[in-house]
Amino acid sequence: MNKTTNKVLTIVFLISLTTISYAAKTHISFYIPSGATTEMSRMYFNIIKDFEKEYPTIDVNFKPKSNYNDVLKSVIKLTNQKKSAGVVIAEISELLTLKDANAIIPLDELMDNEPGGRNTILNPIISGFLANSYGDDGKFYGFPLMRSTPIVYYNMDILKKAGITVDKLPKTWNELTETLEKVKSVTGMPPFTLAPEWYGWLFEVFVRQSGGALANKTNTQVQLHHPATIEALSFWKMLHDKGLMQRHKGSWKSTINRFTQGFIPVVYYSSGGMGQLAEKEAKNKLNFKWMTDIMPKNKIYSTPVGAANIFLSNYMTETEKKAAWKFVHFLLKPNIQAKISHKSGYFPVMHAAFEDPLLKERYSTEQFKRAQKQLDFSNAKIMTRNYVEVRKVIKAAIDRSLNDGIPPEESLKMAQQEAQKWLK
Repeated sequence: MNKTTNKVLTIVFLISLTTISYAAKTHISFYIPSGATTEMSRMYFNIIKDFEKEYPTIDVNFKPKSNYNDVLKSVIKLTNQKKSAGVVIAEISELLTLKDANAIIPLDELMDNEPGGRNTILNPIISGFLANSYGDDGKFYGFPLMRSTPIVYYNMDILKKAGITVDKLPKTWNELTETLEKVKSVTGMPPFTLAPEWYGWLFEVFVRQSGGALANKTNTQVQLHHPATIEALSFWKMLHDKGLMQRHKGSWKSTINRFTQGFIPVVYYSSGGMGQLAEKEAKNKLNFKWMTDIMPKNKIYSTPVGAANIFLSNYMTETEKKAAWKFVHFLLKPNIQAKISHKSGYFPVMHAAFEDPLLKERYSTEQFKRAQKQLDFSNAKIMTRNYVEVRKVIKAAIDRSLNDGIPPEESLKMAQQEAQKWLK
């Protein structure tokens, strides 16, 4: 056998090894709403690469999407084609929609097969973050990846001009109204800005604070034409009619941008906005002092949680499922949770993540400590079937009252009938 033949055989052998190595890998997809920001996509890309270094036989196909709705549409489309979407990060309210579409699988068996049982994976998670993890069949479907709550943000430089200091921030709705009136007397503008898009989630806060909920505990009935819901919308309408509330015309994210630029005195927004403020403050790009606080109560302090769950999609092979389960474990590691929290501003879901150096110093600041206290009053978010449609109905009811002057009780009575149709 001559040298040329030997070289050819060697090349063929090496190509064969590469092909065998590639074929031996298990491939799973990872759908997540991170595509709207380069920074978040880059972070998840690096997390995936760290995972693949630890598990070289698993290849994660990164599928960043712009928003939660794009993730939902992509996953359901694949499900209808009987194809797997792999590991899916979806908004927590979509659990029943995904379950009814046969798009996700229960995780009870995988948890119970853990060494030491399911508690080994559940106990390290903040228990209040598990409320949106269970289906109407009692089975466990989704781990929290990250959580947020609405919190109230204050521009303390503007409030100071109205004679309001940190120790005098409002604790009740009445005090909030008085605070907004004082700020308006100084600025001449509506001081409380209502963020767009997710204002149905913010409205749920006020319903909770009135002792109510947008749906019953099993999410089989909406409770829109309910005294607590009517009281919440009536309060919003009063603020709007008195010129104490204005509606932001930009995007959800542009609301917090306007706050960081110093144009908004008071805003209710996701706790995730703190990450952006902390980064700007660290770079000396904020020209005012800011503070967060527990949202003022009506009857009680309360808030729904928000953000995303980790789901495993249907139509995976057993090998793919095992690989996906390893990736779930990786995403729940305290140091990975700390990375996600630090970049996004969302709360980590693991107790231990708060002790990570990335977060420990941040959560020692007054703003983050106050925001963390909101977790003591957190509840499950509304999670009905067809929630995308139900959410539209809730937002339409709010719009009718604030924009068109329809009395809250009348508008919510219409919404009750419209929303309930989507639950049948």
